[in-house]
Amino acid sequence: MQSLHKGLRTALMITFGLGTQLSGTQALACAACGCTLSRDWESQGISSKPGFTADLSYDYLNQNHQRYGSAAASPGLINSQLAAGQEVEAYTRTQTVTASLIYNDDDWGISVQVPYVMRSHGTYGTTAPLGSSYSASADASVGDIRLVGRYTGLSEEGASGLIAGIKLPTGNFGKNFDSGTAAGTPLDAGLQIGTGSTDLILGAYTTGTVDTYGWFLQGTVQHAVATQQALGNLYYRPGDAYQLNTGIRYAGFGAKVSPMLQLNVIKREVDSGAFTVPVDPVTGVSVSGGTLAYLAPGVSVRVGGGASVYGFVQIPIYQNVNSLQLTPGYTLTLGLRQSF
Repeated sequence: MQSLHKGLRTALMITFGLGTQLSGTQALACAACGCTLSRDWESQGISSKPGFTADLSYDYLNQNHQRYGSAAASPGLINSQLAAGQEVEAYTRTQTVTASLIYNDDDWGISVQVPYVMRSHGTYGTTAPLGSSYSASADASVGDIRLVGRYTGLSEEGASGLIAGIKLPTGNFGKNFDSGTAAGTPLDAGLQIGTGSTDLILGAYTTGTVDTYGWFLQGTVQHAVATQQALGNLYYRPGDAYQLNTGIRYAGFGAKVSPMLQLNVIKREVDSGAFTVPVDPVTGVSVSGGTLAYLAPGVSVRVGGGASVYGFVQIPIYQNVNSLQLTPGYTLTLGLRQSF
């Protein structure tokens, strides 16, 4: 068992080291409808002891459900939008592996998050009949790196704190379509692995316990302060993101097994950039942004030696997007965490 724990430590540190070496070349942009689960155990009151922690997680997100506003898009509506000249997308499938290194002392903490994304995308284009102008792309690279700090000194017991961080424009944003009628032309700005923007992240959190239950509440705002992604001379800026996470965990099984339930809500403002962000040809609304809410049951299991594994399934309970967009039926998260 001791050799297993040593192997887990080694694997996590090697993975993080590789991510750090690759981070200077390319990076990841989160899909608009994903990346909402909170894995910041420190701000949930689960793990905040001083020292280093490494985390390796895998996320699966398949956006393949056509939605217009808050309802599923009917075939008639899809064909009507296509006839008006709107692009009808088929799917966007994203798999992300994120290596994180976290350091905590009594009042401060900092984490470095290096994601690697594998994303494939298909679109029916803007020409009727549906499928007559199909195009596809696939890409894989390290993505936009995040540096996030946390201050826990707002209360003596460290139950409340502040979050501040930055997302760096390390991700590639020059991908073209690989095949189909659009082959060789730039992939939509919102589908690139990197956003090309430097974003500030600000937030706060609080935690507590009631009998055998622990709870947390966390809110963050992400705002792009500088952009560099351009199609010609037309710059793209991702919309601001407002995220609220809350959840409970059950401690009745002891420290080894912790069932959890999260509620994740994100409001994403519309992206901006002349000709780089699609517009609904009927209503003139930007084809970006929306409000989404997910219920996420999950569990964390300690396997000994400072190591734990965890898994969550996010189930959408509310999805309201601008115009015609793709949304997921579910998202899956699996992770491995090692404290040193």
